[in-house]
Amino acid sequence: MIEVGRLQPERWEEYRALRMEALQSDPTAFGSSVEDEVPLSEAEWERRAENTLFAFSDGKPVGMIAVVTSTRQKTKHVADIFGVYVRSSERRKGIGKILLESALKEIAKNPDVEKIKLTVNPEQRAALELYRKAGFREVGRLRRELKVGGRYYDELMMEKHIRA
Repeated sequence: MIEVGRLQPERWEEYRALRMEALQSDPTAFGSSVEDEVPLSEAEWERRAENTLFAFSDGKPVGMIAVVTSTRQKTKHVADIFGVYVRSSERRKGIGKILLESALKEIAKNPDVEKIKLTVNPEQRAALELYRKAGFREVGRLRRELKVGGRYYDELMMEKHIRA
């Protein structure tokens, strides 16, 4: 059974391990690399975990989704979703959908948020389909946005309006 929740700060190493796994196994799905994140401090991992929901199986994190809302006057109506990952052994079980639905419910509790945005590599077909089914729409394409192993990848910009 999958449960969604937060990690306690003292479990930051589990978050770091899952994030490193994500960056290594799916490098074209993320704007960051292992090399970017290896030097991060314990305090930074704890801070990042505050913005992340985790899918737990038998008490262990097997997936994650990060949500950040701005505190700036002009952008506090926008939430960003990023860092979505489900361990390969746990895929095709609906965990990504559970994580996304949980994040959307959490975002909806913030009365300031009117729009949610994210980017996705169009080659990540399962993720793209998940976002489309959840009501996200493409609003643009960033050409050659990522460069991994000498190859360029586009990123699709997607958004979902939750309030008028």
